[in-house]
Amino acid sequence: MSVAYPSFGPGDSASLTPAVTVVGGANMDLGAQTDTPLLPGDSTPGHIQYAPGGVGRNIAENLARLGVPVSLLTVVGDDAFGTQLITSTAASGVDVTKMLRLPGQRTATYLSMHGPDGDMAFAVNDMAILEQLTPACCTQHMPAPKPGEWLLLDCNLQTATLAHLLNSGRTVVVDAVSVAKCRRVEAHLPAVHLLKVNRLEAAALSGNPVHAPEDAVRAAHALHARGVKRIVVSLGADGVVWCDTDGSTGFLAARHVPVVNTTGAGDALLAGIVAGLQRQMSLSQAVAYGRACAEITLSSTFANSSELSHAAVLRQH
Repeated sequence: MSVAYPSFGPGDSASLTPAVTVVGGANMDLGAQTDTPLLPGDSTPGHIQYAPGGVGRNIAENLARLGVPVSLLTVVGDDAFGTQLITSTAASGVDVTKMLRLPGQRTATYLSMHGPDGDMAFAVNDMAILEQLTPACCTQHMPAPKPGEWLLLDCNLQTATLAHLLNSGRTVVVDAVSVAKCRRVEAHLPAVHLLKVNRLEAAALSGNPVHAPEDAVRAAHALHARGVKRIVVSLGADGVVWCDTDGSTGFLAARHVPVVNTTGAGDALLAGIVAGLQRQMSLSQAVAYGRACAEITLSSTFANSSELSHAAVLRQH
């Protein structure tokens, strides 16, 4: 395993391929934190905030902020949260003409409750609407492919929908999302051009426990042997391991940065890597670019940082 410290700069950003279409989840994130310990059956003082979320939606917003032409295919309810998700996503520069409003459906929502120490006490996710993103729905509403266009999927999609899209003949990027959901793409790994996993997802798909960067390299090699062209293994505070199309691997250590909120950092990492590859960077350069995106997002209260831009990433580096 080599320890890499790649660089990137303005000269790497001369050209962008046509576009990225993201298909995945969009939801409203609601978070509450109490000022005192939670008491069951009682009303506890605290504060509540909400913000747009969802893996696919977050990645799409980050790509737009980085200057990549991007459209989002997802479903929302015909309710106030659906309206706000469409409005805020459009404001970030994403093409939202394929954010479909479904009458009678609830917009996907994630509710979490945290005690005064910040630790999550419990959470509820209401994501049933995403089952409406069927193969037939995607066939009807997918934009016509353009030469060089990429397709980015998150594993919140149903297994049949992922299989349909993975075999659509496009260059496909996949975010594994979770240990349970990443198995939805297991039968179609050779169709994946770039797979982003964390250490638990890498272990689940490769069969190799992942504790240290060396373990992540072994897991990445195992996934590459199963047909995945490129693999990125996010190790959080321990850094990032990657495997390129030729089987070569590398490791980029994490840097110490102020952390306000870890939510969305993984989405920013993948968006940055895709943006870097769209700008004709090598994978090692794109990983460094993605790390800078994650660092900017870690300093934000929300899952998407309003400070993220290509210029900000260059300054961060």
